Amino acid sequence: MQHTIIEFSKGNPGAMAFLMELANIGKTYPETAQFAFFKINDLKSLRGTNLYVLWSDLCGKDMDKVVHLLRECPGHILEDACNRQDYSGRALVEAYLTQLDN
Repeated sequence: MQHTIIEFSKGNPGAMAFLMELANIGKTYPETAQFAFFKINDLKSLRGTNLYVLWSDLCGKDMDKVVHLLRECPGHILEDACNRQDYSGRALVEAYLTQLDN
């Protein structure tokens, strides 16, 4: 797990904090954490800063929102949203987050 966290975080402390949080969730909800790690592994651009953007900028550090986006948002849209470091990616995933609120 430590190797995965280092590899995925690409030296970004925010991404590392997110991955550590995800690993901690895995102690209580292993299926959820396992799904999230597999999905992140599949979406190759979700590394480093892009992971931090997913967790912090798009989801307000709410892990339920992160897992929901990983499940429901098409990969190409999620990757595009995470590549944007100016908060404009929020508009791309807003419809998927609205589903969570309903």
